[in-house]
Amino acid sequence: MEPTHRPGPGQSDSGDDDDRTGAGRDAYARARSALTEAQGRAVDLDTGALCVVAGAGSGKTRVLTLRVARRILDGTAEADHTVVCTFTRKAAGELRHRLAAYGVDVSVPGPAGGAPSPGVRAGTIHQLALALLRKQAADAGRPPPVVSDRRRHDVADLLGAPGPAAGVDAEIGWAKSRGLGPGEYAGEAARAGRRPPVAADEIATVYTAYQERLARRRQIDLDDLLTHAAAAITDDGAFAEQVRWRYRHLSVDEFQDVTPAQYALLRAVLGPDGDLCAVGDPNQAIYGWNGADPGLLDALPGLVPGMAVVHLDANHRCTPQVADAAAAALGPVPVAAPRSHAADGPLPTLTAYADERAEAAGVAAQVLARAAGGTDWSDQAVLARTHDQLATVRRALEAAGVPCRFTPPAESDGEPVGTSPGTAPSRRPAAVTRGDAEPGGWVELATFHRAKGLEWDAVCVVGLEDGFVPIVHAATPAAEAEERRLLYVALTRAARHLDCSWARRRTTASGRTVERTPSAWLAALEGHVRTGTDRVPPTDAA
Repeated sequence: MEPTHRPGPGQSDSGDDDDRTGAGRDAYARARSALTEAQGRAVDLDTGALCVVAGAGSGKTRVLTLRVARRILDGTAEADHTVVCTFTRKAAGELRHRLAAYGVDVSVPGPAGGAPSPGVRAGTIHQLALALLRKQAADAGRPPPVVSDRRRHDVADLLGAPGPAAGVDAEIGWAKSRGLGPGEYAGEAARAGRRPPVAADEIATVYTAYQERLARRRQIDLDDLLTHAAAAITDDGAFAEQVRWRYRHLSVDEFQDVTPAQYALLRAVLGPDGDLCAVGDPNQAIYGWNGADPGLLDALPGLVPGMAVVHLDANHRCTPQVADAAAAALGPVPVAAPRSHAADGPLPTLTAYADERAEAAGVAAQVLARAAGGTDWSDQAVLARTHDQLATVRRALEAAGVPCRFTPPAESDGEPVGTSPGTAPSRRPAAVTRGDAEPGGWVELATFHRAKGLEWDAVCVVGLEDGFVPIVHAATPAAEAEERRLLYVALTRAARHLDCSWARRRTTASGRTVERTPSAWLAALEGHVRTGTDRVPPTDAA
């Protein structure tokens, strides 16, 4: 594999390129000058291996992007040999856009099976795995791998019933993300406190049959991409040398959500002298239920030789009032939540409603009031632990004439409908009501999981009841701790206005009315929230 020759930063074949590079350097200089001391240290630190522990609102994406750009612009890294892994295609697109704005050459993905253009490559870890397998196949004169996305369908067929297919599919995905074969599943699932929808032995049997079916078709699935790519490197010395030459500089965002299978691939790519920048927040580790290993972020400095660690402990997004309430809800943790460096704002509210319809009506009134005060629809969101909790809110917003977007659950929602986080986008489109042509956009309705990485000026967090927060199937201390981190993620999506609520009664799908109690974690919010006029104080509401 020969390096691609092209003009470097400041060198060009045309005046247009010179203008673009100069404008990019100016944009980089402006962005770098606006950083805090800690952010600047993370960008400028002259070391190949770096772990950035970056809390909510600390500007981690900005820091990651500027560090990649700085190294390319000063010549300590080359764009063609740099890869940045994110967990969604949307995040990868945003990163490519930012790098290009700093005058960095950015690779554009080629057509299916085609080679990408030169420059920094940004994409998901699964996309990296697929690119590696395609390259190995091309070098060997073999056809590229055929990736199946029909696991749910195949599992339902093998079970002979569609009912438990989603749950069994999720268990197979969990096993693969942990690097477990069918024979290892039952024991490890028991140790992890998994609660599969059918007997563990039956899942192992279906897992075996599913893998045999893939083999007969000469296919692999999305999770197999990771293990096959890692094996391609570790089993073939010549290919390993080629890969490590191409991908010399590796950055990984959201490292707290990396699974063991993903880490095995990343470690294989890095080799013994890895140049790795890992960015993550242990307090936003919310995918352990789906196979992620949050302990990897903490262990990383001991796993990668010479790795430096920088902590970003200032929250620049949330007001002190929102940040303090979120930290209180999070409770005691090994790495403290970042303190706010933003301007003061109003105290968050906590409201107890009579039932879910009253809660939905209250949310609609709050959204309308914010809009009347000048907050765009697109600067507002309503978040809930589960997708179903948002249905009543959606109806209330529609009745009030509020444009809203309601996205059905996907693989990353914490509801068992797919495989490991970040493997593939949901195929279900968002349902937008009344708001397609509105200049102010729409109010987002999202689960806690889907809200991760996003932010709004005003957020309503609804349904904060026992059984939802934590979710009823969180059966182990580790699962409960993850649920508490998930609540923290939801609360820190609000930049300035945070309104929390719960309902004393809810109606089930069968029409039965069920009494509800507030989440036990709401007690920690005392002193950090207020109740509004004619609202039931949380201490008197149960």
